[in-house]
Amino acid sequence: MTNLVLRALLYSSLGFALGWAHAKAIAEGERIFRETGERARPTVIFVLRLVLLCVAFGVIGKAGSMPFLAALLGFVVARLVRRRTSNAPNK
Repeated sequence: MTNLVLRALLYSSLGFALGWAHAKAIAEGERIFRETGERARPTVIFVLRLVLLCVAFGVIGKAGSMPFLAALLGFVVARLVRRRTSNAPNK
């Protein structure tokens, strides 16, 4: 039982880190576009972020359904936390 809880905690922490990095990359791409008007770098960041996220969740998914769901939960929580704590740009 303890092993199961530790694995769930480990994978949810990994998912949280992935979600935090994902949200940070989104914010960075938006900042680059807003400040410079450049389209190439934000597009590269978007594609890189998407590929790395798919690979990471694919590898986690190979470990089983419980690790995948725990990581997915951590990812969603990180995105929610990051959205709540980030400063929205003034319009």
